[in-house]
Amino acid sequence: MRAWAYMLGGLIVWTVHFFAIYIAASVFPGLPLGHVLTLLITLACLAADAWLIVRLRVPSGGDDFREWMRKLALVGAGISAISVLWQGLPALIV
Repeated sequence: MRAWAYMLGGLIVWTVHFFAIYIAASVFPGLPLGHVLTLLITLACLAADAWLIVRLRVPSGGDDFREWMRKLALVGAGISAISVLWQGLPALIV
C-alpha cells in the first residue's frame, strides 16, 4: 500500500492543486484574495512535490521491480511539480 501511495503521490498533489485553484478562482473571481490563495496553494503543492522528490531520490535497495516503481514515482512527482507551476503561473503573473 505504501508503494502505491508514493507512485500516485505526485498525481494526487496535482489533482488537489487543480481543484483547489479552480475553487478559489470560482469563489473569488477577479479579487486579489483569489490570487493570494492561488499563490499559497501553489507553494504548498510545490512543497509537497519537493518533499516527494527528495524522499524518492534515495534508492530503496530492493529488487528491480521496486527500483522501477521508485523511478516511476519520481517521474510522476516531477511531472506534477511542472504541472502545478504551469497551472499556477497565470494567476501569479496577473
